[in-house]
Amino acid sequence: MELDILKHFVKHDVEVLVGGVWIEGNMQPIAKGIVVLMPFADMQVFYGPASLKAEAIQAIRQVKRNNMAMPNVVPNVQAPSPIKSSFESLPPSFRFPVKKEGQ
Repeated sequence: MELDILKHFVKHDVEVLVGGVWIEGNMQPIAKGIVVLMPFADMQVFYGPASLKAEAIQAIRQVKRNNMAMPNVVPNVQAPSPIKSSFESLPPSFRFPVKKEGQ
């Protein structure tokens, strides 16, 4: 991608498409055609800075991040209903009927 397009995203949270994979981070100033993305604060434990050539970027988009703490979500898991056989409501004589000759 051309540098004149990328320079508008410097110091913003962005996602860039490189080789079919979206990489997200805060874009640092571009030097010698090299783009550096710093990972977001919550991902710095797992990832370091990503550097790539500007011409390798296929697409770019700005990301709006909500910096407010997310509330803990407790999943409401319902206990599975007991499985009942359809034969339980029938008396044994109907479960396995005796075939009469001629039927």
